[in-house]
Amino acid sequence: MSNDFVKKYNLVDPSHPLLQTKLPKFDFNNPPVDPVELAQDLLAHMRYYKGIGLSANQLGLPYRAFAMEGAPGFVCFNPVITASGDEDVVLDEGCLTFPGLFLKVKRPQTIRVRFQDPYGNPCIKKFTGMTSRVFQHEFEHMEGDVFVNNVSQLVYTRAKEKQRKLLRKLRQEQKRQANG
Repeated sequence: MSNDFVKKYNLVDPSHPLLQTKLPKFDFNNPPVDPVELAQDLLAHMRYYKGIGLSANQLGLPYRAFAMEGAPGFVCFNPVITASGDEDVVLDEGCLTFPGLFLKVKRPQTIRVRFQDPYGNPCIKKFTGMTSRVFQHEFEHMEGDVFVNNVSQLVYTRAKEKQRKLLRKLRQEQKRQANG
């Protein structure tokens, strides 16, 4: 994190309406905000919150854009998944909107995607592994979907209990460190 980072946005509450809203296409011909500045803000806030992906709507911003970690990190505007591979993989997945909550999520191992970079240039990529998973997770945010919507109530209830225990343990550890 660079020393000139200024936190502008907080993560929204999981009940925020933008998280349940399919976001409209970002208009590069008449941009509502400077897309390059938005991209920089998304990357900086993703890293500040220690994520590997972050969608604009998670910060309360109604833009169809998200940041992903990579070498280097990058931002996708107006993402589309154009194809998915046949092999699915189940892995534990988390989300900055739901701190400490992890769910087993089945996703295609490989995807082909299309998006625009912060300058409006079209990009076509093929992603596999974790990059594929992060893209799909953030893409769901653009569609007004969150990963907890894709599991049964029983699975969600069990995960919430694990989350409570994990967060309680973290708070106890922080207290212990603060007291010396």
